[in-house]
Amino acid sequence: MIDWVLSSSLILICFGAVRLGCHRWLLRNFGARTLYSLWALLPLALIVSALPQQWWPQWHESSAAWLVLVQAQQQITTVVAASYSMTFYWIWLLGVAVALTVLLLQWPRERRYWRIGRLRVVRTNAGAGPAIAGLLRPILYLPRDFAQRFNRQQRQLMLAHEKQHWQRGDLLANALAYGICAIFWFHPVAWLCYRRFRYDQELACDAQVLARASVTERAQYGQTLVQVAATAITEGTLSPHHYRYGANTTMKERILQLQSARPLRYWPLLVLSLLTMTFIIAWQSPVMAAGQAKEDARPIVRVNPSYPVAAAQQGIEGQVVMRFSVTTDGKVANIEILNAKPADIFNEAAKTALSKWRYDPRFAGEGHQVALAFQLASD
Repeated sequence: MIDWVLSSSLILICFGAVRLGCHRWLLRNFGARTLYSLWALLPLALIVSALPQQWWPQWHESSAAWLVLVQAQQQITTVVAASYSMTFYWIWLLGVAVALTVLLLQWPRERRYWRIGRLRVVRTNAGAGPAIAGLLRPILYLPRDFAQRFNRQQRQLMLAHEKQHWQRGDLLANALAYGICAIFWFHPVAWLCYRRFRYDQELACDAQVLARASVTERAQYGQTLVQVAATAITEGTLSPHHYRYGANTTMKERILQLQSARPLRYWPLLVLSLLTMTFIIAWQSPVMAAGQAKEDARPIVRVNPSYPVAAAQQGIEGQVVMRFSVTTDGKVANIEILNAKPADIFNEAAKTALSKWRYDPRFAGEGHQVALAFQLASD
């Protein structure tokens, strides 16, 4: 898991660099709704990168074998430490637990409510803006002075905005985005992307509400945003559970986007999806060149074979080359002797030891090779 998290950080960095660095250009040329849809590429790329290695094409089969030296004195099983220390694993796991605890502590706990259709409604303090919260059972929060502060058209626009979050599944999308942040809690790019993702949701929601709006309705919507920003209470941090209409942080950008009416386009998402998948496949596939493996599969648990007593007494040395497969849980299977010198002396000892080796599951697949060299220790 740790290996995947660290290797996938490159995907996060590349995606964040393009997505954050080119935000204004993308927004200007594609519009808010199309821009928001592009966020789906990140979880898609992370899921694809986590697929077992045997699912990826191998352009050439490696003929290289990893050489392990076995001496007569090495009769004790040796366990090779994992690629990364357990200390780092527990630190990472603690960070994930803290992030998820924050998620649970901010979970809505309102009990007194009424309904507008299937949506539950709860009264909040005066001065706050409307907000929608919850995941499985969303709640619409309305300030007590909602009817006094806003006219009928303003109320309809604001409720349409919050309802759009609910119907579009933004609450679930936000929970999934926060889950990615929990996994990559140590990476600042993850939190920067999460913040930009939340802001883009607001822009896309505005664009959806105003998709068929007249110039007058757009002007009314802008006035409503300004009014909410001027009278709303100070906002807190971005909650994983709710949306607050009229958050001051995005107000300027949202008002500027009211002049844009770009439609939702699917071709940028399709094209970028293909490019992303091509990049991931090229990066993940084990490419072999000139008979050499791009990356050797080193075991995380290695058991040295016992040196046959008869061979040690007779001063016999040799080597066994084996080919094997790695299963999805990192175990060794389908061991095959390719070459043994001298024949049949070290075969059983080599196969018995290799069957106990363990590999990182990302190396799952066929065609792995290892050479065990049996040598007598020099005095």
